[in-house]
Amino acid sequence: MRRVSSLEVRLLLAYGVILLAATLGLQRISAHSTSRLATIESLVERGTFAIDGATYNTIDKVFIGGHYYSHQPPVQAVLGAAVYFPLWKLGLRFGPGRLTAYAIVTFAVNGLMTLVGLVFFWRALAFSELAPQWRLPVAASLACGTLLLPFGTTMNGHCFSAALLAIGLYLYLRNVSAFFTGLAFGLAGASDHALLVFFGVFGLAELSRRPKAAVAFFAAGLLALLPVAAYYHLVGHSFTPFAARPELFVYPGSVWSADGGIYNRLTGAGRNTWPFAMRYGTALLVGPHGFLIYNPAAWLALYGMAHVIRRRAKYWREAAGVAAGSCVIIVYYALVSVNHSGWTYSIRWFIPFLPLWWFFGAPVVNAWTPSARRWACALCALSVFYALAGTLNPWPSPYAGYLTPLENIVEEARRPHFGRYLWP
Repeated sequence: MRRVSSLEVRLLLAYGVILLAATLGLQRISAHSTSRLATIESLVERGTFAIDGATYNTIDKVFIGGHYYSHQPPVQAVLGAAVYFPLWKLGLRFGPGRLTAYAIVTFAVNGLMTLVGLVFFWRALAFSELAPQWRLPVAASLACGTLLLPFGTTMNGHCFSAALLAIGLYLYLRNVSAFFTGLAFGLAGASDHALLVFFGVFGLAELSRRPKAAVAFFAAGLLALLPVAAYYHLVGHSFTPFAARPELFVYPGSVWSADGGIYNRLTGAGRNTWPFAMRYGTALLVGPHGFLIYNPAAWLALYGMAHVIRRRAKYWREAAGVAAGSCVIIVYYALVSVNHSGWTYSIRWFIPFLPLWWFFGAPVVNAWTPSARRWACALCALSVFYALAGTLNPWPSPYAGYLTPLENIVEEARRPHFGRYLWP
């Protein structure tokens, strides 16, 4: 494997500066963010997962035994607490007007993880059939032309999980340690439970090529999942994740319900009819919030994956597994959700797919004609526009449909003080 060039190092550092500057300058958060931030604060300042009295108020919470808890998986919050603790000791704390602690913690557990994921993705490309001269452009298109950019600047679990999948993919391709490969995929599933599908996909792939090593893969994955399961049981007296228990969302002032309006029904609390799921699932991909609309270059990645599978090229079985796993997760959300992942810039649930789609679809670039490459560049340029517009506000509310990128730009241009953040 060739050494990293100075240009690649400079580009990576520049990308990190962009993420940090946007994190500090724009300070964009939502209930998804405050739920995690409140847990981080409570762990450090009060030594508990209960978020009663936290600086950050959030609607993404459950009520158990007289206390409120985030309904999000705890993995990212525990890592964030490790970052926040020394800051808190130094007097840097969360709260109105205290932007430094928020920016450092958010960048450390999300922006920096996004950078790490991109590094592992880039190194993974060395194992693919993609020509060396195209590795940097492909990695750049993933970094700058997808939702990884806007969501790399705000607290959320999706870029964090995407980075873990990229790490797991690289370790799988290196074919060295099945234990650490399973640990990476297991942590991704522990952080975002829907991603356990990919833990299963790569576990089966490991089983087919190295049956004995697969034992270490699954053992490591279970090692990553057990603490989360123990947390659910110790706090909630059940191994079922909090988000899948509607009864925990019943408390005074709760906005959630099992059968409420489009933005009030809990994901997983009910099941949609198949006709509705087909319409809604299509909208998740190409509707006003559509994931493929806001990631135009993803069409190229999907075409490339289909090409690899059809030609039975290198890693075609893994590509087929990723395609099938992605479909399973999309169908799951089509059946159990109604709210398009909330007030958010496109469908954030599918962000972790991106490194996997990009890797398995990348080799198709080798066979493109100059004309095809020009069209691909145009599509990537459009993707960069969507990504940059999303960076201005990954959590738009109210949502402006297909015009959301333009609305983000107009909204930011109208602000009397560019980048000023108003704390809730």
